[in-house]
Amino acid sequence: MRKSAKATAAVVMLACMGGNAVAATQAGCARPNEMAAVKTAAIQQRLMVAALSCDAAQVYNRFVSTYQKDLQASDRELQNFFWRLHGKNGTEEYHSFKTRLANASSMASIGDITGYCASAKQAFDDALNAERTTLAAFMADRETAADKAFEPCPVLTARKAPSGNPVERVVPAQGRGLAAHE
Repeated sequence: MRKSAKATAAVVMLACMGGNAVAATQAGCARPNEMAAVKTAAIQQRLMVAALSCDAAQVYNRFVSTYQKDLQASDRELQNFFWRLHGKNGTEEYHSFKTRLANASSMASIGDITGYCASAKQAFDDALNAERTTLAAFMADRETAADKAFEPCPVLTARKAPSGNPVERVVPAQGRGLAAHE
């Protein structure tokens, strides 16, 4: 009986250590909800710059009003992501990231204001299309430079071992970011 208890304890300990190893490898990666928040922040910053650079403040305000709850939830998710990655420096890193997004959008608008404004107008039209009911539906077919800013976390799956018991395994994430079309 003692050997059985020791063997069980060893299996439990190894399982816990394995779980901690998976958690450790996932510490610097972005989960799907975090990747969506990164993407949302990039697009919102892009549209905010368009509001200022393309004289589109009214349509930007309509965009923000339409998706206010979703934008706020996404921003909280982004803040939590940076706190998870950077601990006590998370807030500073969050603000730095959003500033870099705004600066990149501003530089893009300076480089080609006509193209930038035309693209932003199309994005506003898409976002405010009556057929779109959620921010996620709007974001689904957008591509941003921030899509590749963070490595996606591997997906943890479970399968059945020959014994019939579930066994966890890590499957590398496919691709990077949230690829789509803009």
